[in-house]
Order: sequence, then C-alpha cells, then structure tokens
Amino acid sequence: MRSVRLNAYGRNLLPGLLGLLFLGGCGGDGRPQIVQVTGSVKVDGQPIEGAMVSFVPITDSKDAYKRPSAGVTDASGSFTLGTYDKADGVPPGKYKVGIQKRELMGELPKNFDEEQPERFNLKYKWATPRKYSDPETSGLEAEVTKTELKPASFDLSTGGEKPEIELTGPQKRRNDP
Repeated sequence: MRSVRLNAYGRNLLPGLLGLLFLGGCGGDGRPQIVQVTGSVKVDGQPIEGAMVSFVPITDSKDAYKRPSAGVTDASGSFTLGTYDKADGVPPGKYKVGIQKRELMGELPKNFDEEQPERFNLKYKWATPRKYSDPETSGLEAEVTKTELKPASFDLSTGGEKPEIELTGPQKRRNDP
C-alpha cells in the first residue's frame, strides 16, 4: 500500500478543508432554515378555495436568498407555504404577496395544447380581484418569523365590482389597438 506524505502547506491546509466540508454539511445543501406556516385568504369575507398564494422575498442585497414560495388554498381558505416542496415551509423574512384565482368559463377545446395555450381562444373569470395577482404590484406584504406568519389572514375586497373577465388567445389579439 502506498502512503501519501503532505508537505507543510498540505498539512496546514487539510484541516481547514475538512472543516469546511463538515460545516458545509450542517446546512444541508446551502438552503436557509425554513419555517412551516399557514395562513388564510378570504374574498369579501368568504373563504376562497383553489387560490394560488405567492410569496416573493423582499431583499436589498444581491446576495440575499430570493427563491419564491407558494401555496394553494383549500375549501376553508387555508394555505400552507412551500419553498422546495409542497408545504415544506418558507425562510423567515419579509415578503411581497400575490394571490390569484381565475376560473375557465366553458370547456377547453378538445385539441387544446398546454404547451401553446396562446393559440386557443379561452375565457376566464377572475375569482380574486386581479390587482392582487402580482406580488410586485399587489400592495400585499407579510413577514415570516421563526414561529409565525404576520398577517396570517389576507382579506381581499372586490369593492363591489363584478368579477373581471379575461380573454386569451387570437381573439384577444384581434381586438388589441
């Protein structure tokens, strides 16, 4: 069996490298600590099922963690956030929040292609006010602490307006100015 001799540089470097390997393993794969939190969504006081809730980190630093988190509401309007997997949690911090649900009006065409939905004329009804759909412009924010979500409930208002109807596909482009 052949032995390996380290020079003085190698003898000093090796313990440091081994230490980095062990420390690197402490955090798993470089992911931040995550906290399981739940919240709820209501529209005009009523729980909404099937709404997508998106959390986008608010950061000032280019090096800050920026992975978004998301969840979907159940029949009671409750959601649990997931970052790497469904409902696994979210890193503590401040977030911009988007909430959206739109419902297909009618049925999908038999030849519908999920990879090219823009080729098909579809009509959707927004079940949540569209202004809340984009985390960057919704005006909704939240903070996740080591133990909870603040606020834990998002109460959206339609302001008495009828649900917005959205047209997609070629029919929309024909009507564009």
